[in-house]
Amino acid sequence: TLQLTAPGLCRTVRPTMPPKLFTPWALLTCLLVNTHSVQISRGTEQSFAGAPIFVGGKDVFGRPIRCRTCHVLLNNLNERLLPLLKKVKAREDRRKSGSDAASRRHEYGLYDELIQSHLQAACMMSDIWHTKDVRRHCEYIIDSYEDELAATYISWLKQSTPEDATFDLNSWSWNWEVCYKVTQSCPEDLAMHDLAEFEDDGSGKAERKYRSEPIPPRGTTREGIYLAVAGNFYEFFVENAKVDTLAYVALPNFSGGAFHRAIMPSLIKVQELFDGNPGTQGWVMIGMVDAELNDVPPPYGTDQMHPTLCVYAAGQKNLPKYISDYNNGRLTVHDILYFMMNTCSKRVSEKSREFLSTVPRTTLHHKAWENVEL
Repeated sequence: TLQLTAPGLCRTVRPTMPPKLFTPWALLTCLLVNTHSVQISRGTEQSFAGAPIFVGGKDVFGRPIRCRTCHVLLNNLNERLLPLLKKVKAREDRRKSGSDAASRRHEYGLYDELIQSHLQAACMMSDIWHTKDVRRHCEYIIDSYEDELAATYISWLKQSTPEDATFDLNSWSWNWEVCYKVTQSCPEDLAMHDLAEFEDDGSGKAERKYRSEPIPPRGTTREGIYLAVAGNFYEFFVENAKVDTLAYVALPNFSGGAFHRAIMPSLIKVQELFDGNPGTQGWVMIGMVDAELNDVPPPYGTDQMHPTLCVYAAGQKNLPKYISDYNNGRLTVHDILYFMMNTCSKRVSEKSREFLSTVPRTTLHHKAWENVEL
C-alpha cells in the first residue's frame, strides 16, 4: 500500500531588533523553575534525536512541538529553495539590465511555481515525514498558510538583490516573519531569535559532523546496484531532473541483516529490467546508501532508525515518495514495480505497468528470503 502559548515561559520585552544570542540553559532553568517539570521520554520525538523533552512537550528552549516543527520546516525549505530563488532572481536582473526588447518584457508568476512546488513537498522530507506528530503539525502549517508563506518568500526576494552582501539566508528574521507573524507557531519571545540559535537543543547534533564514505566514481556498484554516499546524495538522487531515482537507505545489519538480504535481490532485478531494455536504459537508477557508514545530509535524511526506500521521480525531485509497507524487507519485484507504477514519472510508471503484465510470474513473485542461503 502507498501512503502518500504555554505556561512557564520566560517573557521578555520585544526589542527593536532581535537579539543575537541567548543561553539555552538559561531558558532551561527558567522552564524548570516555572513548571517544576521532570524530564520524560517521548517516542514521537525521535526526529529530534535525543533532545530532552519536558512536561508540556517543550524542549530546552521552551519550544512547543509546533514551534519546533516550524523551525525544522524553515531550515529544510531554506536550504533547498533560497539558492534556487537567488539564481532565478540573478538571471532576471541580468535580463532587465539589457537594452533589447527582452529586457522590457514583464515576467508574471516567475517565482510562483518554484515556491509552490517546494511548499507542497515540504512535509515529505524524511526528518519530518518519518515522525508522525511533526508531520501532522507541518501539514497543518502548509495547509493553513500556504499562500501567506509563498508571499513571504516573494517579500524576501524584494528586500535586496543577490549581488548585495546582505542578501543571504539570515538577512532578515525568518523565525519572526514565518513562525510568528504568518503562522503563530512560536510565541513572541522565541520568535525574536535567529533560527541558528536553536541548533544546540541538548541532543548533541549541533556538534555532529556528518559522516560520508569517499565519493565513488560515477557508475560504481555495490552488491549489484549503484553506490551512493552521503557526500554525493544530492548529485546522485536529486540533481538530474530527467532520471527517476530510487534511494535505498540501507542498514545492512538491521534485524540481523534479514531486511537487507530480503530486499536486495528484488532491487537488483528491477534495475536489470530497465537496463536490459535499450528503450529504457538510463531511465531509472536505483542507488544504495549504507546508513551505517553514511549520515544522509538534511533535508534528505535524519537519524536513521529503519531502512527506507524512496522515489525521486523525474520532474518532481522536490516531492520524494516513500513506500509505506516494508514487510521487513520482504518485497518482491512485483511490489517494487507496483510502487514505481504509482510514484514515478509517466514513462517509468507506464513501463512498470507493462513489466507487471509481461515479466514471468516466477520472476515477479520470487521470494528470495525463502532460499536456504538467506
